[in-house]
Amino acid sequence: DIGRDGMLVGPDIDGLSRSAELAGAPVIASGGVSSLDDVLALMRIANLGGVITGKALYEGRFTVGEALDALSQVQS
Repeated sequence: DIGRDGMLVGPDIDGLSRSAELAGAPVIASGGVSSLDDVLALMRIANLGGVITGKALYEGRFTVGEALDALSQVQS
């Protein structure tokens, strides 16, 4: 959702879920991610291929390592 890009308002979970359902190929989520909670919410979407977390990382809201740790705990 380019309207959310760089805004740190949270991703459009419903829109991304629908897009991933219809796409037939993995979808990359982008726009609005502001926290680890957003990343964890996105990982629940079937057929999601990845997440872009640009501004949240740039502003130090979390690190790549913290995101990987959080995701590995949920996947175990």
